[in-house]
Amino acid sequence: MSILTTRTRCLHFSLLTADTIQLTQRLLRFYLTYSTLQTRQVTLLGFLDLSAAFDTVDHDILLRRLATSFGISGLTLKWISSFLTGRTQAVVFRGATSAYTTVTHGVPQGSVLGPLLFLLYTADVTAVAGRHNVSVHVHSYADDTQLYTSCFAVDGPASAVQLLRCIDDISQWMASNRLKLNVDKTQFIWLGSPRRF
Repeated sequence: MSILTTRTRCLHFSLLTADTIQLTQRLLRFYLTYSTLQTRQVTLLGFLDLSAAFDTVDHDILLRRLATSFGISGLTLKWISSFLTGRTQAVVFRGATSAYTTVTHGVPQGSVLGPLLFLLYTADVTAVAGRHNVSVHVHSYADDTQLYTSCFAVDGPASAVQLLRCIDDISQWMASNRLKLNVDKTQFIWLGSPRRF
């Protein structure tokens, strides 16, 4: 297979991934809106934004999590380790190339395995959300994560506070795993019938 074919496939996969993410988000919003109309409730949907998500994945934490949380071991774990480690990078600016440095963080973007490894790295987000007494649901696709909860409109303010507490806990978990929640780009939207608000 030629390098051009490989790059074309990676680019094609990246475009499909972006389209799939947008479609998934639209379908989720449609489903939530429809289900809240059926149950006469409102839904608070939060879109979490991570700063340089794929670039900050710690290889050691990821490999340890794959082994302990998912039971991946032996040749499979060695293969994933080989996929992640031994990579170098340099900066080229105006024809000058910096010294190469070893990459110790991040999953390769544009690869099929990268988004899957990121999802496995962040799988504990669902467990963090589950610790809250409010019914918070988590939906993730690659580095896009949505949290949502439904309630009756009268309970909206209390549900919003509970969801924000949940997101604070998720932010702390992310920080302890070398990820950064971008608070400025994290967004929320209420879904439901205008009569419910």
